[in-house]
Amino acid sequence: MAFEPVRTASMGLGRWANVLADAALRGGRIRLVSCFSRTAEKRREFSRRYGAREAGTFEEFLEDPEIEAVILTTPNHNHMENIEALAAAGKHVYCEKPIAHSLEHARKIVQAVERAGVKLAIGHSARRLAPSRKLKELIEAGEIGKVSMCESNFCTERGLELNPAMWRASGELNPTGVVIQLSIHHVDTLRYLNGPVRTVIGCLKRMHATADVEDTSMIVMEHANGVLSYVGGGWACPWAFHMNVHGTKGVAHFRITGQQWRDPSKAPEPIRLRVDRDPLGKDTVHDMPEGDMFRDALEDFAACVREDRAPEVDGRAAYEALAVVYAAAESSRAGKAVELKEFML
Repeated sequence: MAFEPVRTASMGLGRWANVLADAALRGGRIRLVSCFSRTAEKRREFSRRYGAREAGTFEEFLEDPEIEAVILTTPNHNHMENIEALAAAGKHVYCEKPIAHSLEHARKIVQAVERAGVKLAIGHSARRLAPSRKLKELIEAGEIGKVSMCESNFCTERGLELNPAMWRASGELNPTGVVIQLSIHHVDTLRYLNGPVRTVIGCLKRMHATADVEDTSMIVMEHANGVLSYVGGGWACPWAFHMNVHGTKGVAHFRITGQQWRDPSKAPEPIRLRVDRDPLGKDTVHDMPEGDMFRDALEDFAACVREDRAPEVDGRAAYEALAVVYAAAESSRAGKAVELKEFML
């Protein structure tokens, strides 16, 4: 039986709405039927570009019976009020990460979608990168032996471009700065690779950002299985994204460029996952398939709607990633390790 595309609308029509709309079009399981922003110009431009009709008001948007699901890319601090309203209207939601800017908002979101019985998927897409999936495969197959530690980093220059008109420049609306914006990607992927987190040690600082938000961070997580994971974050330097996984039989590692992050099919070189085994064995290099993490995440969300199953990263999984962010901030403030269970639902 042919898959019936999920009739989907976009809300919050900034730059990232276009990224996800393009990703949806590269698949075949989502059909864009409507869009909404409180800014009329953004509605017109999105409608012209993607052929989705405009909703003139949020109320009209909520009451539209053709809309089954919504791709939400509003600012983090608006997620709670948006998702509560969408869930109450019976709309499934794909929300760009993080789930919210605060644990209180995240908790209310989880409660709202569970009460309404709708699907909520959070866009922690980095776990769907081809090398992330390959790392999981190598770990589970024992190809790199027993894992003891992981190292990761994600940096961009965005902290050097902040100005007072941007919500990301606000410590209240964007608490922890680089951590909630970038480091949370690796936090989720390392949780995917190594399982639940038990303790967190963090150090967060503002170094060179053009606003009073943290632009430099180091986080160490101890997973329940004993593995130690490190996540570095920088918001005041050029692009960097890499991960190393250390096992008793090998060290698997990869790094990606900004273009490989946005769309690997347009990058001049494939992503390569290398496994170093010297002197215990022969080194290997895996050329990763082009992949399309944003498309794949949206395609899976659509399948969850049609098949009535839980998304891979649902509200509770996303809450845990955010809990690590807040545990790291508390650790940095208190100067000691903290137990993640103190921050969980």
